[in-house]
Amino acid sequence: MLEKFFGKKETLLQACYFLFGALCISIDGGYSSLFFALFILSLPFLFQKSSFSSLDNDSKKILFAFGFYVLIQGISIIWDGGRFREFDRPSRALMASAILLLCLRYPPRFSWLMNGIATGAIAAGLRAVWDRQIMDYGRAFQWMMPIQGGDISMSLGILSLCGLMWAIHTSHHRHLVYYAIASVMGILGSILSGSRGGWVLFPLILLVGYSIFREWFSRKTKISMAIALCLLIAFCSLPQSGVPKRIDAARNDISLYVSSGNKNTSLGLRFEFWKSAIDNFIQKPVFGWGNHGVLISQEAQFKRGLITQLAYERKAHAHNQFLDEMAKRGIIGLTALLTIFFLPLSVFRRQLKTALTPENKVLAAGGILLVLSTIDYCLSQAFLSHNSGIIFYCLMMVVLFTAATHQQLSDKIKQS
Repeated sequence: MLEKFFGKKETLLQACYFLFGALCISIDGGYSSLFFALFILSLPFLFQKSSFSSLDNDSKKILFAFGFYVLIQGISIIWDGGRFREFDRPSRALMASAILLLCLRYPPRFSWLMNGIATGAIAAGLRAVWDRQIMDYGRAFQWMMPIQGGDISMSLGILSLCGLMWAIHTSHHRHLVYYAIASVMGILGSILSGSRGGWVLFPLILLVGYSIFREWFSRKTKISMAIALCLLIAFCSLPQSGVPKRIDAARNDISLYVSSGNKNTSLGLRFEFWKSAIDNFIQKPVFGWGNHGVLISQEAQFKRGLITQLAYERKAHAHNQFLDEMAKRGIIGLTALLTIFFLPLSVFRRQLKTALTPENKVLAAGGILLVLSTIDYCLSQAFLSHNSGIIFYCLMMVVLFTAATHQQLSDKIKQS
């Protein structure tokens, strides 16, 4: 019965995959509305024995990564005497596990998925321009959160770059123009958001992408890419981009923190949060303090002069996902966090090595760059502690993985 129903509604599912990328940050709540729609559609598959019996090793690894992360989060919340609503964000990884079962049965098609991502990158860039030029916001995506919006826009731009590599290699000229525009607009959205954390490892991510696709590049393509990179650097150097202002602000904050002891600047407070998190980890390295225990510890840190009063009053997370997990859930929490990154990374690397077609390679490469870019964001922001971050990362990982898995199986059947 389910097969009959979803077989007739497959176009609806493909539209959902497309719209998740297209609408995730271009409209308020875009990322959550499509996520919940796919979760509701996935519920029947939780009660089908065949959904679990047919799982391969890679699918089990993804499910284990999600499950282990959610388990540690749940134990920590219960141990800390937390409220049920604190389970809201980690539950998104659990919901993504259910969506994985749906996507394995009805996987995203390459064209629907990649075109949705590219459309989302263009929409994000246009929304960023609207925010800065029309709404006169100081930073793009101020209506949601500039850091989260800017980072997601960057990911959409990076994934569109993967699509651009496919279009160049396969000579799909119409797609080439569309993916090129999408790549520019996605990165532009990050620049206009002023989210400096998304820029830290961007050169390294570009280098990884280049190493993956370098065998596809002709001399003409390499020259075009070098020109595009020079143009990007030139744009970032313009005052209108906001990048010089953000870099100068960072340099000034560091100078004030070191020379005059002014710790209440943007970066100064971040350093205070990092210092607090490291101290918390040293005191309770195994399972950490928990979400509420950290607040009690910060009060003690303020009283003994370790952190400033403003840093204590903010009651904020550590602005570093790794340090935040270390403080709240110790080495066990850090292990769970690393699992949700490096286990999927190993799966995408295997898919990349065994890719038989350009489409399969692009999807696997997209998964690798998604993980690496998210690690980048987590160095200066608790990216996964926000609904936008955990939903985008988990669902985008699921759709890229299942699309790559389906593509690989189809390629093997065609070649046999």
